[in-house]
Amino acid sequence: MNPNNPPPTGKSDYDQYPLNQFTAHEMDRSSPFADPYPQEAPGQALGYDHQPLLHNTDPAGYPPPGMPSAPPPPSPYGQPSPHANFAPSPQVAAFPGAPDSPNLHYGAAPRRQPRRFKTTRKVKLTRGNLVLDCPVPTRYLQSVPLKDSKEFTHMRYTGATCDPKDFGEEGYTLRQQLLERKTELFIVLTMYNEDEILFARTMHGVMKNIAHLCTRERSRTWGVDGWQKVTVCVVSDGRNKIHPRTLSLLATLGVYQDGVAKNVVNGKPVTAHIYEYTTQLSVDPDMQFRGADKGMVPCQMLFCLKEKNQKKINSHRWFFQAFGPLIQPNVCCLIDVGTKPGHTSIYHLWKAFDINSNVAGACGEIRAMAGTAGVALLNPLVAAQNFEYKASDRLPLLFMPP
Repeated sequence: MNPNNPPPTGKSDYDQYPLNQFTAHEMDRSSPFADPYPQEAPGQALGYDHQPLLHNTDPAGYPPPGMPSAPPPPSPYGQPSPHANFAPSPQVAAFPGAPDSPNLHYGAAPRRQPRRFKTTRKVKLTRGNLVLDCPVPTRYLQSVPLKDSKEFTHMRYTGATCDPKDFGEEGYTLRQQLLERKTELFIVLTMYNEDEILFARTMHGVMKNIAHLCTRERSRTWGVDGWQKVTVCVVSDGRNKIHPRTLSLLATLGVYQDGVAKNVVNGKPVTAHIYEYTTQLSVDPDMQFRGADKGMVPCQMLFCLKEKNQKKINSHRWFFQAFGPLIQPNVCCLIDVGTKPGHTSIYHLWKAFDINSNVAGACGEIRAMAGTAGVALLNPLVAAQNFEYKASDRLPLLFMPP
């Protein structure tokens, strides 16, 4: 833009203040040190705009308490150039008797609201261990029927800093101990990086089996409150390996909360993050919610998120060496995420141990998901997998002694 050609003085719809209220564009720009804010017309206060004034409710008026009521003393240093003609700042020159302006602001600029991930909170350790009781979201509680106990309203987080075999010796506890509940069936779901569809397929199948146990009212072990005798443990092999959408599904169930875990406790690195919660919701493989109105019952969940990827054997060590001695279940059940248990398969597996106390182990048959009328068997990969499952299940029976 040519400095000798002033900008147009027309009013634009996008201007906050019309340009014709200022005289800066009418000044002489022959000198680079010319005053960009010359003296305004008589009768107008220096440096104030001409916007409608707000009603001042403060009886003391401007300036507020703590602000100087007179201009500061002149600087001992001279002007940088004899040609410069700097006028005092509008705020200082207009203090005595200046009209109130809505565009003047005092004090420091407003800071950004502190967020949760930058909030520091001091927590008292429980016997040297980090244990937190975190309330679940209000929106979740509004969609479930039971809210009368802390196991339904709060998620319990524990940051373990020890090896699985030292879990009990280090003073760590689980909710089953605090609630003094006897665990009849302890189920573990091991996963690596499976997505939310595979996890929902397995978890929803397990919850349907727990609901079936609660319908067996004539059983000496199960009944309406049979869910209190079942604990489901989910062990994920590596915090950086778990699928993010699987974490989102666990958060939907109330078992997981982001931003709670810590990687160092009392100077020791955390080896596993343990979340405990009794959920009342289930999500089927079609990502549809299933609650008490669909026949679901509460499920005691224990989510163990390992800090490092240490393979499946280490996941079973957390299940058997860390959690097992504290819960002391009668029967343990191992399931891989992605496997869909039948509606009553877990009951029949448990029944084998209940009938005969000499039974030390049992396993069910794994089937390939053939689809409606076996249409999936037209896929060569599914057909080969189905043959491998049948062969590995039937052939060893031919060579077993009677």
